[in-house]
Amino acid sequence: MSRYIHEMEVYWFERRPFLEAAGYRLRPKFQPNFVATKPKNPGNFGDEYTVHHLREQIMDAERISDGTRVMLKWVSKKTHPFEVEIGRLFSSPPLSEDPQNHCIPIFDILQDPEEDDKQIIVMPRLMKFHKPVFDTVGEVVACFRQIFEGIQFMHQNYVAHRDCALLNIVIDPTQLYPYGFHPVIVWRNIANDNHAYSTTRTKCWPRYYIIDFGLSRRYDPSSGPPWEEVIHGADKTPPEHRNDWCNPFPTDIYFLGNLLKEDFIHSHESGRNGKGDHKPLHFLKPLVADMTQEDPSMRPTIDEVIERFDSLCARLSPWQLRGPGQAIPWHCWIEQRIRQIKNTLKGVPPLPLGYTPPTPLPLNDSMRAFYTKEPSDWKEKLQSEQGISAMDKPN
Repeated sequence: MSRYIHEMEVYWFERRPFLEAAGYRLRPKFQPNFVATKPKNPGNFGDEYTVHHLREQIMDAERISDGTRVMLKWVSKKTHPFEVEIGRLFSSPPLSEDPQNHCIPIFDILQDPEEDDKQIIVMPRLMKFHKPVFDTVGEVVACFRQIFEGIQFMHQNYVAHRDCALLNIVIDPTQLYPYGFHPVIVWRNIANDNHAYSTTRTKCWPRYYIIDFGLSRRYDPSSGPPWEEVIHGADKTPPEHRNDWCNPFPTDIYFLGNLLKEDFIHSHESGRNGKGDHKPLHFLKPLVADMTQEDPSMRPTIDEVIERFDSLCARLSPWQLRGPGQAIPWHCWIEQRIRQIKNTLKGVPPLPLGYTPPTPLPLNDSMRAFYTKEPSDWKEKLQSEQGISAMDKPN
C-alpha cells in the first residue's frame, strides 16, 4: 500500500479498482505506484499527499465520464437503515423535480463488493454552508429562506430530519469559488499551494442543501403524532432530549432556531452562548425565542416559521439588508461598508430577485397535532407494545 495513504483512507484505497470500474476515480495519491512531488507552497495543514478527510466514511472523487467532482460516503445498513431509503426518496421523481426540495441529490448508489452491510452513495461535491463569513444580512436571509423551505418540504412529506444542525447544511460553491477548492482543506485552492479565491454570496446567490439522513425518519400521519426514541445528533441542547422519547418534528424547529441564535445572532466572531450579540440580526430574536421554547408543543410549525420570517424580513430597508451578516473585526467592517456602498451605487440588489414564498400545508387539528404534539395514548402504547411500565417514562 502507498505510504501516502492514511489509516482513515485504507477502505477507499482498497476499493479503488471497484470504484474505477463503477466510473469514479480517486485522487492520484490513491494509485498504487504514485510518487509525490514536492509542493510549491504547502499549507500549514499538510501537503496535497498527506491531508485526509476527518471522517473515514467520506472521500472525494471524480466522475470519469465527464470530470464532475463528487463526494462518496459509505453507509452502514445496520447502523443507519433508513439513510439510503430517504436519500433515494428525495432524489427520485417527482420529489426531485420540485424546486422547494433542498435535500442533497444522490447521483448513484453502489453496493460494496466485499461488505454486504455497506453501500456507497455518490453526491455532488458541496461545502459546509457557513464559510466564508456571510457578508450581509441579505445573504443570511436568502440562506435561511432556503433552509426553512428545505425542512418544510421534508415535513410536508412526513420526514423529520432529526439532526438539521450546523454541519448538515451545505452550499453549492460552484460560483462562490469559481476557480475551485481543495476537497479536504476547502479554504485552499485545488493544488493546495495557495488560498482559494471566493467571491460574495451577493454576486452569485448560491443554492443550499440539507444532507445526512442517518437519523431521519418518515412517519405515517394516520398513526397520529410520532413518538420516537431520542437519538442525539450534533446539537445536544433540545430540552426534550433530556427525556427518552419525543415528537421529532418540533425538535427540527428547535435545531433551526438554535442554529440562528448560536451561529448568527451570537456568531463565533462575537462569542457564543450569549457572550456575543450581533445587532443587525436582532429582528429575528422573537422568532428564535419561539422556535426554541422549552415546551416543544408550543413551538411554531415550519409553515409558521416561514410566514413569520418573511414578515420580519419584509420590514428591513435595503441598507439594513446590506449590514454585516455576521460579526466581523473592525477593519473588515470598514471594507464591508465600502463594498456595500459600491453595490448600492451599481444597483446590485440586496436580496435575490423573483422570490416566491413556499406554499404552506393546510393543517387541521389532527395534522397540527402530528407536527407539534405527543400522542395522547403513548403510555398505553409503550406498555402494550414493549411490555414496560409507562411509569418508567418521563411525564
